[in-house]
Amino acid sequence: MAFLNWLVVDAYKDEQARLVVAKARKAELLEACEKRNQIVGALASKVARSYAKAVEVQKRAFDSATDAWRRDAAAFETAFRAESANAKKLFEAASLPGELGLIQRVELAMSSLRWPAFASIEGETRFDAKSGIVIHEHRFPDTSSVAWVKFVKLKSGISKKPANQKEAREAAAKLYPSLCLRLAAEIVRLDDEGIVKAVAINGWADYTEKATGQRKRAYCASIFATKEQVLALNLSALDPVDAFAALKGVAARSLELTPVAPILRLDMNDPRFVDAKEVLAKMAEGENLAAMDWEDFEHLCRELFERAFASSGAEVKVTQASRDQGVDAIVFDPDPLRGGKIVIQAKRYTNTVDVSAVRDLYGAVINEGAVKGILVTTSHYGAESYSFAKDKPLTLLNGNELLSLLEQHGYKFRINLDEARAKL
Repeated sequence: MAFLNWLVVDAYKDEQARLVVAKARKAELLEACEKRNQIVGALASKVARSYAKAVEVQKRAFDSATDAWRRDAAAFETAFRAESANAKKLFEAASLPGELGLIQRVELAMSSLRWPAFASIEGETRFDAKSGIVIHEHRFPDTSSVAWVKFVKLKSGISKKPANQKEAREAAAKLYPSLCLRLAAEIVRLDDEGIVKAVAINGWADYTEKATGQRKRAYCASIFATKEQVLALNLSALDPVDAFAALKGVAARSLELTPVAPILRLDMNDPRFVDAKEVLAKMAEGENLAAMDWEDFEHLCRELFERAFASSGAEVKVTQASRDQGVDAIVFDPDPLRGGKIVIQAKRYTNTVDVSAVRDLYGAVINEGAVKGILVTTSHYGAESYSFAKDKPLTLLNGNELLSLLEQHGYKFRINLDEARAKL
């Protein structure tokens, strides 16, 4: 069998050669695998670093966004708390009884009006608790500065075009009455305590005077009405011009603003007013009015006119002693027909009242923005005085008329000018 060994040896050599080749190939593959593993490891490390970096960036961004949100949330909460506190204060102020609450409610309503773009919400409100009158003065637009337009329906749709002169005048005639009625209605509906008896609206505007080119400010509309009159209005159906006229309102009716005198301007804090002095109760029946102290005579007139205007809830204020140098008393009358501010001058005279006193009274009416002036005297007036007063809102009461008015209220006095002259 020895002769067969060479065959085995040769075969083994071949297998060894293949084994060597296989080992070499294995070494190559292992080396390639190692390199591949190194590359994959490097890539994995790079991806891990990138991922970690991305996570860090995202975390920082998230933290930054969270911090910003927290700051915004804190700022919003602070603002919300402040706004809530302010709203609470406003609500508490608006809920106060009487004048303070009413004024606060009016101010809040004025600040939130749904109003034409060219109209202002600027206004000032006063309330006199004794007379129950609300006075509201509001900035109105100058009708000459309003760009009046009209909307025309065309095939292509609604088109806006400038209004012609006639259309502008018609619109302007409705503007001030509409604003006055709306403001009066807004104020009256805020009276949930029943303390308002009447309301006066005075509209004013800044305008350019054509004669001088100077900017000026003047009243352009005024209305005075009782609460019942205002509540009876149906604003959605009425004609503002007709309703305004029915309430005796006054307004500029031109595209060029024409100043008007306000119907009522109450200033119950006038520093001229003094405490009332009761005189009538201390006077004896048949006393000579022409011989009484002139300051007492002014207070007598105050008491008399308080009784004369008592049915309308008017209040009469006496001014500081001036000895014929101005207004002696002022009536604040809420009556819708005869009401307003009325100036009174009292002349305890023993001679005929000169026409200059009547002129002074008329000047006081204009300066005070009053609707009427009353001159009452213990003596009488001449023809010139009556002639001057006949076309003006003036009433002249002579001695006999004064005695008659006093008697109507249960007081019997007399006037003897000769006796007074001898005594004075």
